[in-house]
Amino acid sequence: MRHSLIFLVAAALYGQPPTTGAQWWSTNPNLDCTAFHSLVHEVSLASGGQGFACGVTGTFVWSAAGGNWKTSIRLSAPASGAIGVEYLFFDQDGKRISLDSVSGSSRASGNTVSFALNANQASEVEFLGATSDGPHYPKTQTGSVFAVLLCPDSATCATVLPQLIYSAAPMTPWLLTVPVAWDSSFSFLQPSGLASRWSATGTYSATDQISFAIYNPGTAPAAYTVRVYDDSGKLAAQGSTPSIPGGNGSNGAGGTRGFLLSDLVGTAIPAGVVKVTIEGDHPASVIFLQFSGESAVSLHATQDGVTPSS
Repeated sequence: MRHSLIFLVAAALYGQPPTTGAQWWSTNPNLDCTAFHSLVHEVSLASGGQGFACGVTGTFVWSAAGGNWKTSIRLSAPASGAIGVEYLFFDQDGKRISLDSVSGSSRASGNTVSFALNANQASEVEFLGATSDGPHYPKTQTGSVFAVLLCPDSATCATVLPQLIYSAAPMTPWLLTVPVAWDSSFSFLQPSGLASRWSATGTYSATDQISFAIYNPGTAPAAYTVRVYDDSGKLAAQGSTPSIPGGNGSNGAGGTRGFLLSDLVGTAIPAGVVKVTIEGDHPASVIFLQFSGESAVSLHATQDGVTPSS
């Protein structure tokens, strides 16, 4: 009973996608979502009835919309069934924020976007900037995006893989993509995106920069230790981030901050290939990006020697 109450409260806090199109829910009151560790959500149907859905959740650590940047999230429903989708928008301090977005010919404003997809149907939601900065969006609004994905069965949810893409074109030919940081290990395709220690390998020089963003899902502010190792494995530089705000411990709220590596550890970074680690007392989510002249690429982030959070 206690677990059921938790699931029902979670569904109510998230809200839900529309139930007038693709059927992303089940009518089975005994729906079992445990096969891939997803949760059961109660669904209020437009017809007045009640449905049930399996749900998986995760966070895109960093979004950038407005100014010279555009952020898009691309997603398609698996062949096995329809899905319901909800994206919730937060600023850097973990507070809900209203963004303007466009999907196909449809525009929307608000602190969330929700929709449903039929099996094999693809979608792209592009974020234009903060609603308060429209219609020209001269400032870049940064923050995080929390994704709630709902399915009629656990197996369908186990293969859902949304992708976030940053674009700075036409000002700069940058097109970067990062994965979602899953809240738990839902399936082998969806490993947990939370760990206490992360690492990535990149290059540093006068024209090569490494940047990263950290998402703190905890309830308290936290700082993180940044270490740089040279190509012999020797610790070459070390620094610490400023304190990053936390959230309320649920519903995707959490503070996020982006940094240039050189701003945190100064001139001690050796030129050439380096390993960068980010470590904290509690699990966090991290993305790394490499900028080299006019080129940019996402770096593979690894949970470095730490058992993933369950």
